[in-house]
Amino acid sequence: MPTKYPNSIMLFTVLICFWLFSLSADAWWCNGHMLVNEIARRRLHPEVALIVEEAAVNLSASGPFPSTTDFVESGCWADDIKKLGLFVMEDWHYIDTPYNPHNINIKKNSVNTENLKTVIESLKRTLRRQDPLPYIMSFAIVNIAHFLGDIHQPLHAVELFSPEYPHGDRGGNAEAVIVHGKMMALHSLWDSICQGDVKNPRRPLDRWHYAKLREFADRLEDTYKFPAEVKSETNTTLMAMESYDIAVQVAYPGVVDGAKITDEYLEKCRAAAESRVVLAGYRLANVLNQLLDKTQKRKVLEAKSARSCGFYSLLRSVFVDRQLESLFGCING
Repeated sequence: MPTKYPNSIMLFTVLICFWLFSLSADAWWCNGHMLVNEIARRRLHPEVALIVEEAAVNLSASGPFPSTTDFVESGCWADDIKKLGLFVMEDWHYIDTPYNPHNINIKKNSVNTENLKTVIESLKRTLRRQDPLPYIMSFAIVNIAHFLGDIHQPLHAVELFSPEYPHGDRGGNAEAVIVHGKMMALHSLWDSICQGDVKNPRRPLDRWHYAKLREFADRLEDTYKFPAEVKSETNTTLMAMESYDIAVQVAYPGVVDGAKITDEYLEKCRAAAESRVVLAGYRLANVLNQLLDKTQKRKVLEAKSARSCGFYSLLRSVFVDRQLESLFGCING
């Protein structure tokens, strides 16, 4: 499957070959989604930044969902609700494009009509509306952020068919591999940004964990660089194709069920996964800025979430800068 950018795979190859950046095992399971949202947050227009924070607070109150208090933490919400027993959205997280290197006879079409790509496009249409209800808008913002993260995870965009997996490997979920002495699904390894078996911190995050998250984001941004036209891409078909290509070229080669993952594989895996997290953050910011930079969208959310100094205090604990304080009239808040 060719990509729009002829040099895109070469770009990822260069990133992998020159990967000199090592992270301690302080990552956590939904870390990838929070990193995507943190990187995006830094690039949002001030008005848009306010909208997405209000959306996260509104959604948190609607449950209530106490683990989702701000935009960064809301990156994990679409996975949280599966743990609460809501499975109807499960197919929204994947677009399992067949990878059939042995050209076996595939007995099913693995790409669902409703999939990761179609859901993102549907959420975009929702956010283009001029009169969305506050909850609908909050739901759409939080979910489009999560699914734009998912579409950049290579094993969310592919399904391997082979003599060993004639019915498909469910994006690497069928392969069990050994990482640092522990067994885990190949898919889970990539979901962990190739850190392996890591623990989730308690959310809401405390200041220490927020500081660690921001340090992680800083290091990723300093390490992985992309051309402007790649960072600004909004075409979900191309995003999925990029992920597919990386899965084929990086995720699957040399991996069999029960294999011990080598240090060389982990280095390539981390370089590819981390670069996708950064790219997802850039692109999410671009999408949100395009869709939400409208005054009427702000007014819709204000009908649900009052502009108060108390709410500003919550935001101030999240934002490193203070550029939003004038929007609240809480200079001394």
